[in-house]
Amino acid sequence: MHEEQKESLYCAQTWWQGDEVMRLTQAETEEFENTGYLVSDGFLGDAEVGHIQECYMDTIDRLRRESSLENVQSGEDADADFQVYQIRTAHLQHAVFRMLINDSRLLDLVESLLGPDIRLIHYQGLYKPAQTGGEVGWHQDNHYFGVAQNRTVTVWLALDDATVENGCMWYLPGQHRMLLEHEQLWDTAEKKGFYFAIRNIDDKGAVPAEVKRGGFAIHHCLMPHRSLKNRTDQPRRAIAMHFMDATMPDPNMLKILPDGAAPMLRRRS
Repeated sequence: MHEEQKESLYCAQTWWQGDEVMRLTQAETEEFENTGYLVSDGFLGDAEVGHIQECYMDTIDRLRRESSLENVQSGEDADADFQVYQIRTAHLQHAVFRMLINDSRLLDLVESLLGPDIRLIHYQGLYKPAQTGGEVGWHQDNHYFGVAQNRTVTVWLALDDATVENGCMWYLPGQHRMLLEHEQLWDTAEKKGFYFAIRNIDDKGAVPAEVKRGGFAIHHCLMPHRSLKNRTDQPRRAIAMHFMDATMPDPNMLKILPDGAAPMLRRRS
């Protein structure tokens, strides 16, 4: 563990409040089932968000120094002009991200949708710099994950106000019933990241998922979603946490992940 991670873990213990029950209501669960997503503000307080922001930028800076910060922007624009940086397997990069996925409030929300057996399948920080933050095309998460019965959900946590202007996510309400055809955008031997997109999709009904700092959007793994460019003078920082029903068979994706990348987070008692 890096020294800055150890210090952060110590500091985080002074403000982290992880014992409040935050299960979804029946109405919220029904809304999720009907539309494929939920948006909510006020999940984390200002002190929590501020601390995570600091740790987030420390991690971005360290990965850049180590030449391991990846630009995973999709589309045809040059990487130098349109950037989406990724903190891959974030819980292995900084202690504060590890604490977040073990927060009982977060796991209560996920349990409301997946049940009491919860495993992490993917975890990433997504950073769009001011002005140069690029697009991520329409895609469905389970195209990448391949979890049986589509038993995964994503919690997308905003560390800055996510707006249309700075590249918030967009959803297609109710279009989470089937897996759509994706097209490979580039050779993964040359570049990693969001290398699949849905080219032929009717997005006339798309709605922006604007989320306040400290709020979240939860979406079904078959919900088509995208994000557009950051056209503001401030960065757009977010964390995407992907969870699966741990009673499902291990998907092939787990075979390519590093040790510790997909921990069990909660089990049926």
